[in-house]
Amino acid sequence: MEAPLNRVEAAGLLTVDLEKLLPLPPLGQVDLAQFMEEGLLLREKPFRSALKAHDWNQYAGQAVAIHVSTEAIVPPWAYLLVGMYLAPHVVYYAVCPPEKLPEQYQLMKLAELDLTPFRDKKILLKGCATVSPSVLTEFFRRVMPIAHLVFYGEACSSVPIYKKK
Repeated sequence: MEAPLNRVEAAGLLTVDLEKLLPLPPLGQVDLAQFMEEGLLLREKPFRSALKAHDWNQYAGQAVAIHVSTEAIVPPWAYLLVGMYLAPHVVYYAVCPPEKLPEQYQLMKLAELDLTPFRDKKILLKGCATVSPSVLTEFFRRVMPIAHLVFYGEACSSVPIYKKK
């Protein structure tokens, strides 16, 4: 009895799973409201003191969202100070709502990605991934000029997206 034919391999398709290509580190968040008086008032001296006393080691190895959970008006320098304290401990930080952090992180990693392995390839972009449409679209935007063919979906039901002319 013969082994079943792998139609993806036979077609010469390179399956790209963006979740595996752009894995997420542990995710964390810093809410600036915790360093403000009543979560609303940011005075420089107490703010700096609170940041200095905070345990920044708890974010080691994480990607961290810096945000404010209240309606407080935060001066831009406050985000910079928090970034200064986070930088030695984290793999990444961004000012964004916590739910946007995975997308921000993956877009940053995508910008650093070497696309050479995709040159002149027939690519099947895996469709069951939980990456955001923004990450998926950015990958496609970057790979389209160098790929031969791009499909989206699964091997059993893919949608042709692009073919080099």
